[in-house]
Amino acid sequence: VSTPIAPSPVLTPGLAKRMKKSKQSLQVTKDLGRWKPADDLLLINAVLQTNDLTSVHLGVKFSCRFNLREIQERWYALLYDPIISKLACQAMRQLHPEAIAAIQSKVLFSKAEEQLLTKVGSTSQPTLDTFQELLHKHPDVFYPSRTAKALQLHWQLMKQYYLLDDQT
Repeated sequence: VSTPIAPSPVLTPGLAKRMKKSKQSLQVTKDLGRWKPADDLLLINAVLQTNDLTSVHLGVKFSCRFNLREIQERWYALLYDPIISKLACQAMRQLHPEAIAAIQSKVLFSKAEEQLLTKVGSTSQPTLDTFQELLHKHPDVFYPSRTAKALQLHWQLMKQYYLLDDQT
């Protein structure tokens, strides 16, 4: 007695299209697991500050290592994919206010912010009041959650790497 052999599946254009769609949805759901709401919020804030995905890739520490292409794909998905955008927004809204504050404290400095910080002389001994005054004079330039202490720490880093105007 011979057993019948199952015919090999023929890939019709419709079947190939469905298989491709299922692979794409698999990719989307895989990414949904890697990108945490905190990562999305950090990505959005960092891009709004720097307007540069490469700077975000180099300067932001996410919950796991993402390469530049993954960051670009996630940014475009947040902007143009209504499903991913909606899910990400819902998840970010559920973040605890303390978690949001912690994320916002990690946001990169913009070029305009650093430009103002370079004006504080390297030979001066600026106090927190100096940076507080800078915040008050330029509220439109500095990220809303910046503190005088954060400015001071960043200024010290810039001074250490000779990035201030009066340094060579």
